[in-house]
Amino acid sequence: TELGHRPAWDVGYLLLAQIYSITGRHDLAERSALSAVHLRESLDGFMLLALASQRLNKINESIEWLEKAARRQPEHPEIYKLLGVNYALGGMLKESEKSFRRSVELDPKNWELHYLLGRSLYEADDLKNAEEAFQRAIEQSPSSVKPWTALGQVQERLHDQVMAEESYRKALQLCGSQSRECAWPMLQMGFLTERRKGVREAEPFFRRAAAARPDWAKTHFYLGKALVALGDLRNAQEELETAVRLDEGKSQYHYQLAQLYRRLKQTQKAKEHLTRYQALADLERKQKATIDLSTE
Repeated sequence: TELGHRPAWDVGYLLLAQIYSITGRHDLAERSALSAVHLRESLDGFMLLALASQRLNKINESIEWLEKAARRQPEHPEIYKLLGVNYALGGMLKESEKSFRRSVELDPKNWELHYLLGRSLYEADDLKNAEEAFQRAIEQSPSSVKPWTALGQVQERLHDQVMAEESYRKALQLCGSQSRECAWPMLQMGFLTERRKGVREAEPFFRRAAAARPDWAKTHFYLGKALVALGDLRNAQEELETAVRLDEGKSQYHYQLAQLYRRLKQTQKAKEHLTRYQALADLERKQKATIDLSTE
């Protein structure tokens, strides 16, 4: 309403862009931030535009806005954090690591920046440095669930399953029994248990992960796979269908569902999902690998 009376009020557009960003209306956030920047360029305007562009999957545009922000204030760690995420989404591992490392240099007490640096190093198979970064994150914030879980992943890759289990259990202790944050460490406990003891012992962990975060396709997918292995095909169908509904773009989800439909004698559905699997698998082979930051 106020902007209707004062169309040259740049701060009003910035405030409106912040509200749109917080409420997930990223196209409107981008439009409002552009209006603000056209009236007066500012660091806040560039950062809001970078975030909106990132959320709208306009990665190159987001990087361009961040470069403008860096020229305006080169010592701002949030710029390099967003740059690191953009490079991660684009599969540029070295650039992502460099950006996260710069953000850590500028704000060494920020646990999340150490964590993100560790994630980029983990994806680049630099496990020892990733382990060190996650330990730095834990030092800065011992009660944060994500670095404990990520540390467990590194320890597994370094073939220390005992320490990995301890890290996962620490994460579960911190997140509480019903928290959404428990889904990731619970899922990792399922993977570890399946490798050590078998799918029957792992299934309860997958089930609890899906209950903790029912909107995460990955938990339903692995619960569905476990149920298939245990012969519970009807409940497996429900879980795998849920995984596909939540994330239609994963080729392996369609493949597993196609195999399940084949066993259930639902031939037409099996063919449909196998066709979708083949199309997505071809697309995935053409795309560069990206850093998986979706575990948060």
